[in-house]
Amino acid sequence: MFKKLLFQIEYGFSFLKRNLLFVILGLGISVAVFFFRNQLSTLSKLPMFNVQIIGIQGRFQLDSLPEEVSQKITFGLTESNQNQKQEISPIVDSLNVENDNKTYVFTLKNDVFWHNGKNLTSNDINYQINGLDFEAIDKYKLRVSTQAEFSPILSLLQKPLFKNNLIGLGPYQVKKIQYQYNYIKSITLKSQNQPLLIYRFYPNQDELITAFKLGEVDKIESNFLPQEFSTQKNIKISQSILVDHQYSAIFFNTKKLSNKQFRQSLAYATPKTNDKNERCLGPISPNSWAYNPSIKQYNYDPTRAQELLEESGEQISSLNLTVVNRDLLAQAEEIKNAWNKVLNINVTVTVENQIDQENFDAVLAFGSIPKDPDQYIYWHSTQTKTNPTNFQDERIDKLLEEGRLIFDNLKRKDIYYDFQRYLLEESPAIFLNFPTLYTVSRLK
Repeated sequence: MFKKLLFQIEYGFSFLKRNLLFVILGLGISVAVFFFRNQLSTLSKLPMFNVQIIGIQGRFQLDSLPEEVSQKITFGLTESNQNQKQEISPIVDSLNVENDNKTYVFTLKNDVFWHNGKNLTSNDINYQINGLDFEAIDKYKLRVSTQAEFSPILSLLQKPLFKNNLIGLGPYQVKKIQYQYNYIKSITLKSQNQPLLIYRFYPNQDELITAFKLGEVDKIESNFLPQEFSTQKNIKISQSILVDHQYSAIFFNTKKLSNKQFRQSLAYATPKTNDKNERCLGPISPNSWAYNPSIKQYNYDPTRAQELLEESGEQISSLNLTVVNRDLLAQAEEIKNAWNKVLNINVTVTVENQIDQENFDAVLAFGSIPKDPDQYIYWHSTQTKTNPTNFQDERIDKLLEEGRLIFDNLKRKDIYYDFQRYLLEESPAIFLNFPTLYTVSRLK
C-alpha cells in the first residue's frame, strides 16, 4: 500500500512539472475572476456580448416581415401616431399637399443614409402601389400623384423602404439571414450600442412554446400561456391587448342568414368578456381618432335573444360554426353551448383552412384592423373577394365611398361614426374581443 501511495505522489509531481504553466495560468484566471467579477459583469452587458434571441410565430419572406422586425430595420414615408393619425416619418423633412389633395410633395432629409453608406435620395423611393405615380423632382424632393382623390393615401406610404437584401434606413442593420423551405428561418440584427437581436421563426404556436422550453429562444410572444409558465421563477410574464392590430368576431353569411333580427338574437346569446379593455365593439380600434364609443354593444342577454328570435319568425334549428384558427376552438365551444342553451340551436363546430364563401353559415375568425379607418374592402358590397360576410347595404356603401373622398378629419369622423353605428345595427358580424398577447422572457 505504501508503494502505491508513493507512486501516486510521484505521478502527481510529474504531472505538475509537465503542466506547471497551465496550472499557474488557470489559478491566475480564477483569482482574477474572483477579484474582478463586478467589472466582468458590467463587461458582459456591453452590446458585443449582449444577445437577445426572440421567437416569433409565422412564416415570412423578405417582402412580408412582421412589423416588429421591419420597423427596427427601416422606415416608410409616413407613420401612425398613438391615435392612428398619419404623420411624416423620421426620414422626411416636410410634406406639402397640392392639387386638391391629388399631389403630395415629400422633402426628404439630406442627412439620411442607407445601411450601405449611400445617401437616401428621391430616386430611391421604389414603392409599387396601384393608382399612385412617383416622380423625383430633384435629389431630395419626391412627388406622389393620384388621379382620383383618396383620403387614406398616407397610410399606404407607411410601407417599409428597402434596397436589395433588406438594406434599410433604421437603427438596426441585417447581419445574417437563414432560410428554410423558401421562408426565413432566422434573421440577425445589429445596432451600435444596442444588444444583438436574433429573431427565429416557428410555423405554429406549439413549436414556438417548445422552442422557449428547450432554451432555443429567450423571449416569445404568444396568444396562449401554458399553465406551467406562471409557476416558474426564472421567467418574466407580461401581457398586452392588441387593440390596434386584430380582433376576433363571428362573421355571418348574410346571404343565408339574411334576417337581421335573427342575427341580433345570436349576438345577444353570445357570451363575451367582462374586461372592458379586452372587449371589442366594432371593426375600428378604440385608439383610433375615428372610433365611435357609443355603438350598440350586444352584451350577453338571454332574455333579449329569445325575444328577438321569436320576433324574427325564423325556424332555424341547426347551424355550422367554422373555425379557421385552432387558437379559437375553446371560444367556439363556448359559443356552441350558449346558442344551444339560449336559443335551442344545434351547433356543429368544424375546423377548415379555407372558407367556402357561398356555403358557410358562420365563421369564428380574426379580423384585421387597418392603419386608416377606411373599411371599404371589408364591408362594401362590390368587394366580393374580401367582404367576409357577403354583406350588402346601400347606406353603408355610400358612407364607405364618402369616407375615401373627404380629407377633413372632422367630417370623416362623422362618416365613420355613422358607419359603425349602422354596421352594428345590421349585425353582419358579432364582434367579440381583442386578443391578449403574452410576452414571456427568460431572466438572466
